[in-house]
Amino acid sequence: MDDIVLTPEPEQKSYWRLILAIIFVILVIPGVIILAFSIIGGVIYIVSVLAPLLFTLYWIPLYYSAMKFSITGEHVVMEKGVWWKKESTIPFEMITNVDKTQDPFERYYKIGKIHVQTAGAGGAQGATAEAVIQGIKNRDEVREEIKSRVRVKKGKPMPKVDEKELLSKILDEIKGLRKDLKG
Repeated sequence: MDDIVLTPEPEQKSYWRLILAIIFVILVIPGVIILAFSIIGGVIYIVSVLAPLLFTLYWIPLYYSAMKFSITGEHVVMEKGVWWKKESTIPFEMITNVDKTQDPFERYYKIGKIHVQTAGAGGAQGATAEAVIQGIKNRDEVREEIKSRVRVKKGKPMPKVDEKELLSKILDEIKGLRKDLKG
């Protein structure tokens, strides 16, 4: 199997900027109210909100360019970080769950996240994933690629499950259990 190297789509930067703009608007509203009563107080408040905003606008492209995700024959590897570099390597044998998520803003930009979890991860979906692959457009394909490599590595066949057939089997089993309980 060939290695797959993924980087976030350019829309990821736009997504982060949109989130930043929403936060900025929410934080500026009190500053406008303060300005109505005290010009100095309002200016101090707005400047204290603007400074982190400008820093974050500077940081977004740096962080974006530092993100790289790889799917190798043995691992899922995540690299990120501008000043504090982080690399997570997750062997396929340890992967227990591969989820995909997409919030409304990510949906607008047609990107999303893939959460790669191991048995050691706990909590809500993706809250403690060992790797979060962000800004991906082809989430279904990437998720299925990881899942198929996990199945191959764990020695399990790669069956394609027909949902209708599976639901039919479950229904038959439930009917059988109901019959056994009544009888």
